[in-house]
Amino acid sequence: MTRILITQTASPRRVHARAEEILKRSTYPEASLTILCNPEPETVGYLKTVPGAEIIPLHAAHRRRILRELRERNFDLMVTFWTGEKGYWREKIASLGLCRKKVVDMGDGGQWPLTWRFVVRYWLFRLRHPLPTDHALYRPAPASDEPADYHDGERVLIIQSAEPLHVLRALDHMESHPLFRRPRFTLFCRNRPEVVARLEKHPMLYAVRTHSEMRRAWHHLRALRRERFDAVVVFFTGDRSYWKIKFLPFLLGIRHKVVFNENCDCFFFSLRKWLALMAHRMSDHSRTGLEARWTNQVRRLASSLTKLAVLPFRFGWLVLVWAWLRMTAARARKASAA
Repeated sequence: MTRILITQTASPRRVHARAEEILKRSTYPEASLTILCNPEPETVGYLKTVPGAEIIPLHAAHRRRILRELRERNFDLMVTFWTGEKGYWREKIASLGLCRKKVVDMGDGGQWPLTWRFVVRYWLFRLRHPLPTDHALYRPAPASDEPADYHDGERVLIIQSAEPLHVLRALDHMESHPLFRRPRFTLFCRNRPEVVARLEKHPMLYAVRTHSEMRRAWHHLRALRRERFDAVVVFFTGDRSYWKIKFLPFLLGIRHKVVFNENCDCFFFSLRKWLALMAHRMSDHSRTGLEARWTNQVRRLASSLTKLAVLPFRFGWLVLVWAWLRMTAARARKASAA
């Protein structure tokens, strides 16, 4: 028998689905489930529908006693959830000492043993992808008396990082050459009357939000991250007056990024295509004489200094990888000899 403790650090629907998956599969022989959940009656009643599972509500008045008793039971495995959902951080911290062997469910079918290496990789991944793609499947349905801003398609954010003419050309391009199935566009533009008047009446725009340069920058960043857009459109046309806003798409945690240049050519962001665009832009500046000679010299010097600064870290990383491979090979030889 495999005694498994499941801690509710995600929505009850996700916990219920994971428990049923463990019971159906033969990964853990004769699995016996214990679910530690919040004491809300709706949650407890819903999780009691898991066949054969023991449900333990974590009441605040008896929190220490319940956690101590669970530690003393010495479970074979603990399953916890790190899906980026807010409101479960206390439960995540409290569950760390309940069992020695832990498995983290990240959503989207990702399940990993809890190690220091995984923690680093997890936080780097969550910076780019705040929520798993299957979050909507387990998100509780909104109450009937609350308006739900629901859209059965892609919710696309357009960031005005170029003159309004380029934004209008991009909208026309996406209308004649669709990049999405059923998009709903939200524009984030400068709070200038001439800009707003020119863009807000476009029929393809669902909403227009404005900003005043760097004022309330953190407020806008948090608000846009909460929206969980499916894609973002940004413009790199060589206009240096918009250089600050061009950093915004990379801070929102949006997976799909569409880049438009000054010729209304577009591509989905990738490092290879991005470097190709930058190389093409720099070669154009050098060929047309837009860069001064001293600027080229400074750029070459900065590139050389950057390479020299990065070289020790790259060498150290290669040494660590080599040592890890040697240790893995040694363990494999010992295991085969035994």
